[in-house]
Amino acid sequence: MGSTPHRVGKYQIRVSLALFVAACVVGVSSQVILPARAGAEMWDLARSIAYRGTFADPFMVLATGPTAVNPPLYPLILAGFVKVLQKMSLAYYMAVLGCILVNAVTATLLPRVALVFFGDAIPGIAASILWLATMQTIPGWDTNYTVLGLIVFCLVTAPVLRMERSAGWRACVGGLVAGCLFLLNPSTMLVTFPWIGYLLWRTRARLRSAFIYCGIIVFTTSLFVMGWGARNYVELGGFVTRTNLGFTLYASNNNCAEPSLIKEELSGCYGASHPNENLREAQLLQRIGEIQYDHLRVADTRTWMKANPAKFLQLTGARFVEFWFPATEVIPEGQGGFISIFGISGYAQRWVAQQNRIAYCMWLVTALSLPGVVLMVRRREAVAVYILTVSVIYPLMYYIVVSDMRYRYPVLWLSLLPAGYLVREVWTAIRRGSKKSAAAA
Repeated sequence: MGSTPHRVGKYQIRVSLALFVAACVVGVSSQVILPARAGAEMWDLARSIAYRGTFADPFMVLATGPTAVNPPLYPLILAGFVKVLQKMSLAYYMAVLGCILVNAVTATLLPRVALVFFGDAIPGIAASILWLATMQTIPGWDTNYTVLGLIVFCLVTAPVLRMERSAGWRACVGGLVAGCLFLLNPSTMLVTFPWIGYLLWRTRARLRSAFIYCGIIVFTTSLFVMGWGARNYVELGGFVTRTNLGFTLYASNNNCAEPSLIKEELSGCYGASHPNENLREAQLLQRIGEIQYDHLRVADTRTWMKANPAKFLQLTGARFVEFWFPATEVIPEGQGGFISIFGISGYAQRWVAQQNRIAYCMWLVTALSLPGVVLMVRRREAVAVYILTVSVIYPLMYYIVVSDMRYRYPVLWLSLLPAGYLVREVWTAIRRGSKKSAAAA
């Protein structure tokens, strides 16, 4: 990481504007060609908040009461759209617009992150171009907001490295951002906390001041964690942050399990064991409570793993690959179980084709990022330690549940930047070679 970030240059505003406009055009065009799926669980929670004032009933098949299956912030955002606009259709379009704009801002900020990471914006510009090929509008989940939030968190807290006068208030803002990220997606702590550790490591010459600033971030974030956990203690009877681990594991690891979510939906396996689609499972959850149901399904999954180690290892290996190189899928015509979720056979086919195109672009990003990280390590780019740390610990939970492209997005930007780093080096080498050839001529 450069000690003092260089300016993007006199074209900074133009480049940022061009990236923003390009991302908006791509987002709107994609929506016109194939409208984004609205999703279910987050919207069900939004309806509950908007119409009944309760954070409850996330499942399609049965009203199961107060919940901690999903984190609260994104349903609250959607509920705000519903309350203001009154019609679900208008709220959906507002959610789509929000996701498009958030993706566009992400495109504009990647060069700034590259300045923090490398002292050079060019890898970030290359990363932004790759982002245009891999981004998608996901109004049914927090994904787009989570990606932007993680980038903002790094940018806001980076001045701690230089102990700028603004570092104190930026630490407070960073804590607020990290807290909101936790309420969007608790797994973001596997990205934010390694960054805090990285800040401490990089500022060890002024460790006392760094500890104070990083302590402010952690303390502020913990207030959000405590508040959400306290709510769940009152409503559900236990201090928990989320209660979906057990039944996600249970639906992902069983005798009929497949590596990817789409394959499990195609076979009907996921719906047969998940309370969002299976009435029997939802009734059991309602009867014994979410926390107890979650513990029960964790225990059941452990029992299955011990009894079926070969299949569990096969599923885990496939999901490891599919996290980094997302699976491409084919839906047979008239596949009833999967089509019923989408409503229209033609839409499902087009949606999967779109997902496959994005998957191939993610393959390219991963393929570029691997030698990019190697080059960063060889050149002793300090931020490579952070990128490698997150790349190791964040995906661990996703290697043991059904693979889905959505799970990759919170750390995709940490692949885009090394990929951009490699692209810059290749481009620089080509230019040097051209100049030498011209000079020789």
